[in-house]
Amino acid sequence: MPSRFRRLAATLVAVCALFLVASPGAAQAACSIGGSGVSYNRNGEAAVFKNLQPARGMNCASARYVMNRWLRRAWTRTSSHNLPTRFFDGYVTWYCGKTGRTGWRCDEYTTNTAFRFVAYRL
Repeated sequence: MPSRFRRLAATLVAVCALFLVASPGAAQAACSIGGSGVSYNRNGEAAVFKNLQPARGMNCASARYVMNRWLRRAWTRTSSHNLPTRFFDGYVTWYCGKTGRTGWRCDEYTTNTAFRFVAYRL
């Protein structure tokens, strides 16, 4: 009987640990973007980019590279008042969409990677 109780206790501890790891509160902390996070388009309109979070197997360095080298560059090259929702990074096409008032998510479907961030115009 005691060994059965120990196995049950160990199973419960393992299940609780999995719930803690998988919970939204345990999400990865934001990565640094580098620089001020502010970029200007051709009309001189400022947009703030912050709270970068890699998703689906992407790491901070890769997410930072795509955001700074390609997404923010796409913003600086446009005259539009809207942030880019699709851009090509030289290898694959990224598709971005809003997840909230200022939240965004960009997905790349060839490698099935993604990243999230906050962006808004000033």
